[in-house]
Amino acid sequence: MDKLLLHVGPTTIKEDVLIAGLENNVGFTSKEFVEALSYSLKGLRYVMGSSKSYQPLIIPGGGTSAMESITSLLKPNDKILVVSNGVFGDRWEQIFKRYPVNVKVLRPSPGGYVKPEEVEEEVRKDNYKLITLTHVETSTGVREPVKDVINKIRRYVELIAVDGVSSVGAEEVKAEEWNVDVYLSASQKALGSSAGLGLLLLSPKAVSILDSQDSIAGYYLNLKNWLPVMRAVEEDKAAYFATPPVHVILQLAEAFRLIEKEGIENRIKRHATVASAIRAGLKALGLDVVARRPESYSNTVTGVLLKTIEPQKVLAETVNEGVEFAPGVHPAFKYFRIGHMGWVTPNDAIVAISVIERTLRRLGEPIRFGEGVKAVEEVLSSAR
Repeated sequence: MDKLLLHVGPTTIKEDVLIAGLENNVGFTSKEFVEALSYSLKGLRYVMGSSKSYQPLIIPGGGTSAMESITSLLKPNDKILVVSNGVFGDRWEQIFKRYPVNVKVLRPSPGGYVKPEEVEEEVRKDNYKLITLTHVETSTGVREPVKDVINKIRRYVELIAVDGVSSVGAEEVKAEEWNVDVYLSASQKALGSSAGLGLLLLSPKAVSILDSQDSIAGYYLNLKNWLPVMRAVEEDKAAYFATPPVHVILQLAEAFRLIEKEGIENRIKRHATVASAIRAGLKALGLDVVARRPESYSNTVTGVLLKTIEPQKVLAETVNEGVEFAPGVHPAFKYFRIGHMGWVTPNDAIVAISVIERTLRRLGEPIRFGEGVKAVEEVLSSAR
């Protein structure tokens, strides 16, 4: 049985993207690789919404390596405010505590989000060098209104970094218009490619800081070491700092080609439709979701709360039915997660709710059996 992967990352990968990584005898100085990396850098600007004035970087690793590379912009004793809506927002704190900087964290109650006015109130109290925001919190499915937050705090802080690991490619992102200094993501989520790459887009201000000062960053994740490579590649020249994951970048380039063909606006709309259909199905079954407020529902992740059945039992049963969901990771909830991102389709929403419906009934979770798929169909029918 073919398995449908509705995980929160990695996600299902299109065959054309997988096949793009099967090229043999491709070195990091080859014409094929330089073209793929150059195209991917341009693709980052496209999905993150910027002109050529912003500098894209692609480094090995993933979302966490991209997050830690932000230390390239910091000096000892800089003050940082972390706005965290869950486990992965908290990761910023865990990273920065390894360095000689001062960190404060703002948190909401579980399932909520930090309001823009709360962030503004805090930044007016102190002189923060950097504010970090998580656009979509992967542990809860909560979307932070980053545009509104930035509008309130931009004049008070030097640098704003946004974790877009679970948003880029599925949510509206306009890094330049919103005046973000660093937008970061990873290759394996809504962009629909293989895991292995950290993706960043830097504002002119961030690049000037990178160029002009030493930082607290280490060696491998110091963006100052990667910047000359990216600049050279965009001029169609090979350059070297450390060996890049060549074949993953070939796959990413193919993913960007398919994204451009679909159109980023169409892609965002598709994600919104599928997300709305899945949540409608869950609510029709009588199930609640982790994100407490509808305005914070994301296009990419939904946490499903359970009343009686242990989430591990649900996941074991659903994978036997051919669908793999993600376990919950936030300690405050008894739940599992649905990842609806990347190449997800409306038909996937129907399959997801159908499998959940059958599984929960078999395991004894109290639901309104038969109502879930009907609600999904209603949403999908009205979206056309």
